[in-house]
Amino acid sequence: MSAASPAVSVLMPTLNEGPTVAAAVESVLEQSFADLEVLVVDGLSEDSCAETVRELAVRQPQVRLLENPGRLIPHALNIGLAHARGRYVARVDAHATISRTYLERAVAILEAEPGVAAVGGRRVGVARTRTGRAIAAALSSPFGVGDSINHYATEAQDTDHASFGVFRADAVRAVGGWDEALAVNEDVDLDLRLQEQGHRIRFDPEMLIHWRIRETLRDFGRQYRRYGRGKAAMVRKNGPAAVRPRHLAAPGLVLMLGASALAAATGRRRVATVLGLPYPAALAVAVPRTIRSAGGGLDAGRLAGAFATMHLAWGVGFLEGITTRAQPTGASVRRP
Repeated sequence: MSAASPAVSVLMPTLNEGPTVAAAVESVLEQSFADLEVLVVDGLSEDSCAETVRELAVRQPQVRLLENPGRLIPHALNIGLAHARGRYVARVDAHATISRTYLERAVAILEAEPGVAAVGGRRVGVARTRTGRAIAAALSSPFGVGDSINHYATEAQDTDHASFGVFRADAVRAVGGWDEALAVNEDVDLDLRLQEQGHRIRFDPEMLIHWRIRETLRDFGRQYRRYGRGKAAMVRKNGPAAVRPRHLAAPGLVLMLGASALAAATGRRRVATVLGLPYPAALAVAVPRTIRSAGGGLDAGRLAGAFATMHLAWGVGFLEGITTRAQPTGASVRRP
């Protein structure tokens, strides 16, 4: 790290991430790009997270621990931004690790292309259990996530969202940083505001994010219902500009299956079949196709359950957020 200021300030929000934060910080410190600092912004963790970071900071001068009384991720990111000394700021979550050349590749793109304000990588789900691996496969499937290319694309391209983005710090400050009124989807909201100012966002599939996913359908469903409500809050704030076709698919599915159930309950069996059959039929095609692309080894029933849980939970959450203004629940991080 240079004596004056680093080129990249890595912002890492934490809340009860004791089991994983050391690996996340180490993956940053082991980057091929060494001109950096790591700002861990802790939301008053109740586990060993803050103490682990303090111990790391004693050995590694690039690491600093900051406190986040607001506890939510956008608060943490803005606190980190206020303390950041780098020309670029990068978000890395504490339950993930990044590939060794992640920051080097991002900085090279930002320095070569002045019109680009953010660069994001490709997410690779990490799981330990059979259900977790099925969830990871669903999250890497176009059937699961639509055209959210940061989960599966293999070609570099412009996009609308930088996952674990590396940003021009001045551009982020110019649009006001992350919106602290959004408990979820604060990252997509920032990307939208950057694009509204004429900036481009790039996706590089060689920049890999290995992130720990939920290992049970129950936890996965809670997470995605929360995400759905968060997206609704962002749509209420930004209007139609925040909506993509993929955002309408899951709530449309919920409405269609609800109408099918109502038709069945009122004796209109043909209508119920017409409305209720397309999704199971789509699952029957998507499940074996996803298993083949993953090289086998996945349980078909668990994979079908992961797809259905993701779509229905997100769709229900989105409809709740749009119709009743229901807010996302508290962070779904596991308490110690």
